[in-house]
Amino acid sequence: MMPVVSGGQGLPMIPPTGMAIAALTVMLWLIWSDTIRAARSPAILYAVRVALFIIVAGIFVLNRIRYPFLFSPTATVLVVVVALVGAGGAAYFARRLVRRG
Repeated sequence: MMPVVSGGQGLPMIPPTGMAIAALTVMLWLIWSDTIRAARSPAILYAVRVALFIIVAGIFVLNRIRYPFLFSPTATVLVVVVALVGAGGAAYFARRLVRRG
């Protein structure tokens, strides 16, 4: 059964699996696009990316802990993958930020 927006009215929510796949797609695309870019991005963009990767990974882990009934085993595995990619991506962009200076 798919959870719906409070009050039972409106469109159903995106399931956690779909959100994790969307987050992975965006995070991996950001890492990939940075690796093929010849020119370096401004330092503020690297700092924002570090913060975003940590925040997104943290929100997924927090939601998994707070709302375990919404997460299937597949969604739980995807949350772990998102957390790993988020930590790895934050480390990658932090290293790029430090190398700039």
